[in-house]
Amino acid sequence: MIAWLESLPTTLAGILIVGGFVVVALAIGYIVNHFASRDVRNAHNDRAGFILAVIGVIYAVLLAFVAIGAWERFQQAESRTYDEAGALAVVYRDAGSFPQREELRATLRAYVTSIISAEWPRMNRGIRSEISNVLLESADRQVRSLPANSLRLANIQQQMLAAINTALMDRQDRLTIDTGGINAIMWVVLVLGAFITIAFTYLFGFDQTLMQGLMIGGLTFLIALVLFLIMALDYPFRGSITVEPEAFKSLLETFSALRP
Repeated sequence: MIAWLESLPTTLAGILIVGGFVVVALAIGYIVNHFASRDVRNAHNDRAGFILAVIGVIYAVLLAFVAIGAWERFQQAESRTYDEAGALAVVYRDAGSFPQREELRATLRAYVTSIISAEWPRMNRGIRSEISNVLLESADRQVRSLPANSLRLANIQQQMLAAINTALMDRQDRLTIDTGGINAIMWVVLVLGAFITIAFTYLFGFDQTLMQGLMIGGLTFLIALVLFLIMALDYPFRGSITVEPEAFKSLLETFSALRP
């Protein structure tokens, strides 16, 4: 269910999640208000308010914890793309010191191009690109086989090796971040916690149905909005809100500026 919602366009997913929560909450509130005695609920407003405050704090902490975690993972994924691109730029630039630079640079250009044109669309579907992996491993082998015939070239090769290792690790981190989102049990806790928090508002007696609808609707809208935000950021490279390959597009421009 969550995977299906994440595959929808942002606007449609937002309407379904936020709108669905609000409609269900108001409908249940209307039913409770119609069948439950208002006098009985009014008599317990103070005690229900105390319990709701405790529940609200617990759920707010949980919701904030998950939302911040999702946002940090999204930022980490974006940061990995720029770190990887920066490391590849170092390798490409330093390759100019070796006679075999054209072969290595061609491999790096092919790798970056494959990321933009092939790997990124596949990552949006949760699939890895073997072609990109093969090209980066090929670049690594080429760097290791460069002839360092002088101390200067040996130092440059060591710098290139460090950079290509960084790119390999950043690539692995980038792919790993997107393999696992929020655990299914956590989603169950978040959704159940939302309904429990909202359900406690039905225990209050309201003199006017309009005010009851506005208060319950506002609370439900806010909770559903945060849940939608968490869902949208859950997988950094999937769905409609994703990390874009801007770092690699900029890297291709850098490659063009460094040629020959």
